[in-house]
Amino acid sequence: MSEVPKHLPPPSNPALLPILGTATYLAALVALWGVTSLVFNRDVVDYPDAGPLLGPAMAAAGCAVTWASLWRITRGGPWSLVAAALAGTFGAMVIVGAAGYALTRGSLSWLILAAGSLAPSPFVVGGAVLSGATALILRASRR
Repeated sequence: MSEVPKHLPPPSNPALLPILGTATYLAALVALWGVTSLVFNRDVVDYPDAGPLLGPAMAAAGCAVTWASLWRITRGGPWSLVAAALAGTFGAMVIVGAAGYALTRGSLSWLILAAGSLAPSPFVVGGAVLSGATALILRASRR
């Protein structure tokens, strides 16, 4: 009597894990920003004339850096990519936020002022820490 051959599942798509990790990061970022906004009674972007798209642009920049870090980690990247995810997300959010606000004001002189007020913001710091945590969890789960 012959045995039925075992069917192995198809190999997973290597691009799926960074995409799912980034989607989880985005969902956690929105939740974190909502809770932080309620706790501190602040808006994500303190400038009322910044427009409605500056916060989502900063979140998109954080997602792009997080995805790039997760992509490299799934390819066997080193542990230093966890710190790179944290620092890169922090820098990207500050740069996009400051540049976006300077563009809405129509003057590059606002670039330094906006960067100085966005850098210590709990929203930017929390988003960067969340990106580092996402990268850390993915890196720790790799064999």
